[in-house]
Amino acid sequence: MADMKKFRGMFLAEACGDALGYPLDKLSVKKIIRQYGPFGLRTLVRTKKNQFQAQISANTQTMLATADGIFWSDAKRLECAEGVYRGYMRWFYSQTGEEPRRGQRTWMRRQPHERDFCLVREKFMHARRSVGDTSLAALESIERGSLKNRVNESPNSEPLVRSAPLGLLYAGRPKDAFYEGVRCAVLTHSHPTAYLSAASLAALIAGLAGGLSLPKSLGEVVHLLSGTDHTEPILASLEAGIQQANDHPAGKSAAWSHADSLHSLGSGENANEALAIAVYCVMANDDPFEALVTAANHDGRSSTTAALTGAIEGVRFGEEFLPNSWKDNLEQSELIGKVGEKLYETYVKANP
Repeated sequence: MADMKKFRGMFLAEACGDALGYPLDKLSVKKIIRQYGPFGLRTLVRTKKNQFQAQISANTQTMLATADGIFWSDAKRLECAEGVYRGYMRWFYSQTGEEPRRGQRTWMRRQPHERDFCLVREKFMHARRSVGDTSLAALESIERGSLKNRVNESPNSEPLVRSAPLGLLYAGRPKDAFYEGVRCAVLTHSHPTAYLSAASLAALIAGLAGGLSLPKSLGEVVHLLSGTDHTEPILASLEAGIQQANDHPAGKSAAWSHADSLHSLGSGENANEALAIAVYCVMANDDPFEALVTAANHDGRSSTTAALTGAIEGVRFGEEFLPNSWKDNLEQSELIGKVGEKLYETYVKANP
């Protein structure tokens, strides 16, 4: 059953994974070892310019923007994707500094439902950190992205992490999470690999949040993908990730023992690759902390793959597996936890 621990755990573990992988995004394995030692990076890097806190990237910003949009949907009684679009546009204007277009100016104001916090007023939501050009270009268009209105042909992983809150909102209902994941992902990405991978993560989170085991939740995802067109690349990547994890020797192992498997799955730049890497990391490691470390220490899109792995492990295990020092040193950790709590309250209200 869904509970507060799963919601807080997802948000905090995703953000910790994002912050862990963020400094590694542009580093090869050799450079990671040279800079952080033979065991790789195993703690959050604090920066002086960020008041000695570990920085999150656009992965966490857009995940929070999804939650922001869900709160809009609940308060204004909008369709979920309509509220989420408002959350994304708020993030877009925060990132670009552009003047909101006609009909959207009031969206940047504090709303009546934002008594506890207002994400658009938070300085860290305005910081430019590994922002995806694909998402920004799509949101800049007056024509909103949809299955009918294609805005690009990018299969990249930008919409993946941000779909995780949808899985929590539809906890126990993977099919509903999958289709809502599609509707929200196509706002910025028109390639099936991108929006169906994002939908798959939402469905996976929904299964786990509803109490299903990891194998059963993955089974639900595979079932949904198998009945949908244009899913061959995603199914092939997931199958490869699961097979690699099953072939990996059981027991504790160093992060670098996974390097060949991760490399074979891709860099995580494309959505199907990032999803497969995260699935591999949670299946090949018994310890969720080690899964997070493994997902960050490779020569690919470390912030994305570690954020995804954190989201999955956070739903499975809550926040208890995260070192206290990580949560203490994570940028805006208290607020991120509060967002998880508010989303749980929204879920409970919708499922009395």
